Amino acid sequence: MRLSALGTAAIVALTLVGCGGTAEPEPATGSSSTASSPVETDADATASAAACGNRTAPHPELARQLPAGFPTVAGWTATEVVNQGQTRVVNGILPGEAADLVRVRDSAASQITATGYTKSGSDEEPGFEAEAEFEGPHEVNIKVKPLCRGYLVLSYTVRQ
Repeated sequence: MRLSALGTAAIVALTLVGCGGTAEPEPATGSSSTASSPVETDADATASAAACGNRTAPHPELARQLPAGFPTVAGWTATEVVNQGQTRVVNGILPGEAADLVRVRDSAASQITATGYTKSGSDEEPGFEAEAEFEGPHEVNIKVKPLCRGYLVLSYTVRQ
């Protein structure tokens, strides 16, 4: 019985460590970084990027997957492209917090409508997401959501 109790205790301890308990130290702020992405502008952004893992890894060449001449928000950097049939989603990051969702959505919407698209709808869930739809040469949807500390993800969904 004693061996069984020790074995159970070991399994519980390993499970708790694997669940992200407080045993691991938090990344230090203000630490030096060997590489920085275009969206990192200060030591706090560098610390935030470390907390975000590889979700903020920039791939600016992916922005070419958007239609020619399609505008993007200043500071936005493409990170991922997902294709589903005639629909392409180009995800990207930019610095920001949940309080910035509507402002970022409205900025992107202004740029898109300035290129000839018509805004056909919008929605927002404060603190969670803000989105808008457009009609024009393509059907377009934009969605802004918090990604991780200090970053937002802005997705441009284009239907051909």
